[in-house]
Amino acid sequence: MDKTKLNFILESMQGVKQSEWEKLKHAIDAYFNNEVTIQKNKILMARPEVITDLYKQLF
Repeated sequence: MDKTKLNFILESMQGVKQSEWEKLKHAIDAYFNNEVTIQKNKILMARPEVITDLYKQLF
C-alpha cells in the first residue's frame, strides 16, 4: 500500500469509536473469510505422484 492510500485511510478513520471499529473489523473479516472459503472450494486434488512424493517427505 502506498503512502497516499494509507494516509487517506487513516484520515478517513479519524474519530471512529472503538465499537464502530470493531463492527467494521468484523464485517471485513467476514468478507475475507468468505472469499477464502470460495477459493478453497476451487482447489483440485493434485496428481497422485505429487501426493505420494509429499507423503514420503513426511517420513
